[in-house]
Formats: sequence, C-alpha cells, structure tokens
Amino acid sequence: MMMTPLTSSRMNDIHKKMVFRYIWEKEQISRTQIRTYFGFSKSTVSGIIRDLIEQGLIVENGQEDVPLGRKPELLTVNPHGLVILSVLLKDLGDVEVAVIDLKGTILSRESFTLLVKEPPQAAVEEIAWFVNAALAKYPNTTCLGIGLGAPGIVNHRLGIIEYSAHFGWKGVPIGSILRAGVGQEFPILVDNRTTAATLGEMWFGGGKNSRNLICINCGEAIGAGIVIEGKIYRGFLDGVGEIGHIPLIPNGNLCFCGKTGCIESMVSLPALMKKMGRKYTGEDDTTRILRNEIGKPSIKEMLLEAYSTLGEMTAILTNILAPEKIIFAGGLTRIEPKEMLYSVQQKVYEKALEPLARNIQLELSRFHQETEALWGAALVMENLFSLEIIR
Repeated sequence: MMMTPLTSSRMNDIHKKMVFRYIWEKEQISRTQIRTYFGFSKSTVSGIIRDLIEQGLIVENGQEDVPLGRKPELLTVNPHGLVILSVLLKDLGDVEVAVIDLKGTILSRESFTLLVKEPPQAAVEEIAWFVNAALAKYPNTTCLGIGLGAPGIVNHRLGIIEYSAHFGWKGVPIGSILRAGVGQEFPILVDNRTTAATLGEMWFGGGKNSRNLICINCGEAIGAGIVIEGKIYRGFLDGVGEIGHIPLIPNGNLCFCGKTGCIESMVSLPALMKKMGRKYTGEDDTTRILRNEIGKPSIKEMLLEAYSTLGEMTAILTNILAPEKIIFAGGLTRIEPKEMLYSVQQKVYEKALEPLARNIQLELSRFHQETEALWGAALVMENLFSLEIIR
C-alpha cells in the first residue's frame, strides 16, 4: 500500500478534520481551547475555523462564560443546512430511508418493503425513488452523501454487493445503479450493514472511545463488525464478520447460504419464528410475538438456547481478538435484554480465557430501532472525517 504524500494541502485537510471532530465530540468549544488542545498557532486555528464555517460545517453559537475580559465565541456543529441521507437494506427486503443532520438528529424517516428483489436493477431503482422523495423534502439543503448499509459481502470501494445469501445477489453494482437513479453529485458510500452498525457505535453510540471493539448485529441475520486499533478491519474481499454462516451446530437446519448448521439458522429472528412454526413477518412483529409469549416454557427454552449459542460465539471472538468491548445490536436484544446479556456473559465467563473474560465489557447497543438510521449516517461521517493518513 502506498502512502499518500503529506503536502501542505493534505496536512491542512487533516488538521481541519481533527478540529471538526474535536468540536463534534465536545459539542461546544472556543478557539482558545482548540489552540491549547492541539498546540496550533492562532493564525492556523483562525484559518481552519474560517474554512469550516464557510463550508457550513460549524457555526458560532454563544459565548464562553469567563470572569474577566472579552468573552470568547463558542463553536458548535451546524445543525442546519447540511444533511446526510441514510439507507439501510435489511436481509429480507425491508428498507429504511432517513435524512439526518450533522448532530445526529433524524429529521425524517420512512420504511418500506421492496416490491421485487429480482432483477436487482428494479429493486435499486425502487430505493432510488424513495431517496429522491426524501431529498425533495429539503430542497434548500446540501446533502453531504448517502450511506447505504446492505447485507452480505460488500466491496465498499466499488460499491458492489459481491454476495448476499438472502437476496441471492452476486456482483450487483448497487452504488452505481443508485447514483444513476438519484442523479446528484455527492458521495454514495456502500458498505456491509454490520460494518455500518459498528461505525454507528463509534460515531454516535457506545463505541466512541474504544480502540478494539466488536459489534455483533443479531436480528434477521447474524454478523460482526470488528475494530482493531481504532480502524475498521475488513479482511480479504471485505468478507470479515460473517459469523452467522459458521456451521457450528451438528445436524442443524438448512441456512440461506446453502450450508447446514449455521449459527444464523439457530439464532436469527426468522429462525426462531420457524422453530415456532410461524411465518416470519418482520423484525417488529417477531420481537413483539416473542415478548408476549416469553412466559411459555418452550419459548423461554428456545430463547435461552439462542442466547447460549450467541455466547459461545462471543467467547470464541473474545479469545481470538481480545476486544475491550463487545456491543450487541439488533432485534434479538429487544426481547428480554437483561436476560440475553446475562446469558452471554455467563457463557463468556465459562468459555473464554479468564483475564479476557474478567475485563471485557459486554454491552447492549444504545440505539433503538428508530435510531438505527444513524448507522448509514456514520458511513458518510467516516468517509468525510476519517483521520487515516494512509488511504
């Protein structure tokens, strides 16, 4: 991999990203505090702040309360004028489109189910229609980009779904199809849905200060996003984290991927409904049904078995990657959150190495279903404000 030359323009760009992220994290800060924190000169900070204000990224908002002298102007992220569009595509065809401001406020959100999955062109054109409808609600704002979280193995550089077991898609250039349907000049970032969830935790959730993190998304499918030393780890062919398709269960059920005994065929919400002999009708219905029937011994036993299987995988990931924190997201966490987390913790204590098991933080995501749209927004935030020097 080649290193990008550090020209003065490149350094200025990095410094602007550093300052913007600092303002974003602190929510409200003065120029003096920025100079003190980074050690930049007064002229350097003035130039950076001027550029960020001109770009509409930050605004002056109030004054710092100091006992003597002139009160410094406080800087904050601009909540108006710039938006991000989030598109989340679920494994069984549900889609969510949301418009979000720079502070992470969801301005509008609409969910729908794809009328067709095949051909892929028609499915993506349907998504583009809803994207255009969402953007039309904000005609006087600038969209910084679209973040699209999709299921399966996704080539994030080319915007291609290489393989999606649930959709049966292979080599679908979803990014370019969506770009043609939207017809506007801003970045379209396509990534694996669980990677988007993981970046969502890093930008807006419980993973903000974690350098070694795993986010396990357990809902319609089971996947893991992995952060190593502060960076998303993608693996060969962007194929990292497909833990749901590890066939660990002897004589298990047939999975969407064509193999038998996959974890996903045991733990995912569609799999749980299948065990109950009921048709899967979506994440909301499934979590409601399971919560309502949790008092039945057979349902309780089924869920405890699912939690135990998830705990087994969590222990394996703990021993292999030694993360400081694992965050669980998705519909399975909303049925009986405390019981699920306790069961997983007990399995980790039982199966993982003692020092790792004792020190790891296991948490439930702070996002509820309505705020998962921030996952897509995080793809755009990471693209615009990542501090990686090597690209």
